[in-house]
Amino acid sequence: LAILAAIYTTEFAPLWLREFIKPVIEMLAGIPSVVLGFFALIVLATFLQDTFDLEFRLNAINAGITLGLAVIPIVYTICEDALTAVPRSYRNASLALGASPWQTAWKVVLPSALPGVFAGFVLGFGRAIGETMIVLMASGNAAITSWNFAEPVRTLSATIAAELGEVVFGSPHYHVLFFVGTLLFLITFVLNYLGTMLVNRLRRRLSGAEA
Repeated sequence: LAILAAIYTTEFAPLWLREFIKPVIEMLAGIPSVVLGFFALIVLATFLQDTFDLEFRLNAINAGITLGLAVIPIVYTICEDALTAVPRSYRNASLALGASPWQTAWKVVLPSALPGVFAGFVLGFGRAIGETMIVLMASGNAAITSWNFAEPVRTLSATIAAELGEVVFGSPHYHVLFFVGTLLFLITFVLNYLGTMLVNRLRRRLSGAEA
């Protein structure tokens, strides 16, 4: 959503709309996590429960939507800056060769800005994986295993935040929490590495180097 919104803003939106959208989304990116978590706890959870007749107020759906509100503005801001930095001559050359504006945006502008777009993706992904306050306040923090998104969940980061302050130093519980932190780091590292490989392959495909 953030990448598509950035493409629309830079390539298709009128100037007046662009000048309005970007400052508003950048303001959203600056909202603290605890404020978003409080909004999800008090407002969004009740709205979702009343609208969809959910059994639990605090659940994975509530936390996921709130995480989207935290991550999408950050990814959008970085992607929009990367797309804007692509020289205008690239667009003019593509249009002069007969490409449509959408073809120009997808096959010329986006590949040229791919490193910046990927940086925004990695930053947003890291924010989502490591986010603590939003999931601590909005997910319900129930240590259960379920594929039902309408039930409460507990994330790795929320587990560390909720239990580390009261755990006995040097106890097995203490070491398990550090193991959870290490596991969280390894998951983030592996997924970022795989993301780098996929983006490099996408770059070669979009540039025509790979059939």
